[in-house]
Amino acid sequence: MMHKIYRYRNLSFVVADETEVILSVVFKSDGDKGHTAINIPGSNDCEIEDSGTQNIGIGSGLRGDTTIVTTEVANLIPEEDEIRIEYRFNGQLIKEHVNLKSEAERATIILYIKFPAP
Repeated sequence: MMHKIYRYRNLSFVVADETEVILSVVFKSDGDKGHTAINIPGSNDCEIEDSGTQNIGIGSGLRGDTTIVTTEVANLIPEEDEIRIEYRFNGQLIKEHVNLKSEAERATIILYIKFPAP
């Protein structure tokens, strides 16, 4: 089974100091199973199992350092031909990852995100 790493750098989400930031990870392909680790500034890292939503903090607490979101995903359904995941902050699509299973049946997706002030 092939494994590949996909990196998405220089992503950003503009957010006010007191606004809560909600990360949603949505597995769009049938059979996608995985785990997402969210490394945020400070010691409040969090995780999402499969598809899910997590409050990662407020805008002012996310500035100054890069937030790193890492998803390990696999799709073992033979009839499914792709892995597709949407990453959203407060409902807004930030990144959609798609890879064909002919390219990799297992993938590590890494997002590097900054949260600048408006």
